Amino acid sequence: MRHNDFYKSLGLSSLIGSKRKMNKVLRLASFEPDFKYERKQDKKGRIYFDRYKYLGSGFGVSVQGYRHMRINKEGKKVEKHVVLGWGMFAEGHEDSAIANAFIDTDSEQLSYCFAEDAASCNAFEFRANNALEIVDRYKALADYDEVQDFEAGISKANVAMLMTFGTILLPVAKNESAINFRAQEEATMRELVSRARSGDIEAEEDLHQMAKKQEIDLRERLAHEDLLSVFEGYFLNLIEQSGIFSILADIHRVDEITNEASREKLYRLSVSVTGIKMTLYVNQEDIVGMPLEGMRIMGMGLLQGNVMFS
Repeated sequence: MRHNDFYKSLGLSSLIGSKRKMNKVLRLASFEPDFKYERKQDKKGRIYFDRYKYLGSGFGVSVQGYRHMRINKEGKKVEKHVVLGWGMFAEGHEDSAIANAFIDTDSEQLSYCFAEDAASCNAFEFRANNALEIVDRYKALADYDEVQDFEAGISKANVAMLMTFGTILLPVAKNESAINFRAQEEATMRELVSRARSGDIEAEEDLHQMAKKQEIDLRERLAHEDLLSVFEGYFLNLIEQSGIFSILADIHRVDEITNEASREKLYRLSVSVTGIKMTLYVNQEDIVGMPLEGMRIMGMGLLQGNVMFS
């Protein structure tokens, strides 16, 4: 699966099919960005940049390249922009608190952040859009100790999932007793994880026993119940170091938004899954059923976003 398989989630597929329309969007991103990150000028007079342009509420395109001064035919100094690549970005409804973060780069020079959601202690990964800024911050570090201190200080990220498709499902029926039990179980899990991180051996053993019991309970339920009733939600990494997940989540909020360049209609959904709050973007053509608050959504998507630095 390629990253361009997710362009339609933001209404970009029709733009990509038109060289004229796409060039117009990329020129706007390069010359009239809504926000940007730039390096200091290098020895050749080049200033490398990441520039971002909104195409709708919370999402848009980015361009990567450099700018430099040159002499035109009339002998005047003019600034030239050279675009080396482009991408897409989408923002979550709010920043997420994270812990135990580290960042890695693959063979295609794509950066990925691996972290834990601070509230639920669940591990996840996402493709980092602000790669140029991340690389510059790492380059400024003198040794491995400084790298460890730097990564320990990463406490926030803004992430959203770009979905290739989604199917709306009914919620699992739960009574008040079941809801309270689940909340208590999640609170116990968070406490044990926190203690285990601090080196508490008893907490590690309790977590192991808790996981074994949950596995036995699931096996017994799966023998008699429907899979989607047993699993109220899931968040499964499909390909290592890709940011691509299969997801089953509860819907808490539904926004209908539009790509202002292509006029394609999208849904932006605020959801929760296994204790993690998340924002999803999906093209209205690629969703089966009507998304409503209280329903569930099942599908696949690319988790991407920005590592936030203070």
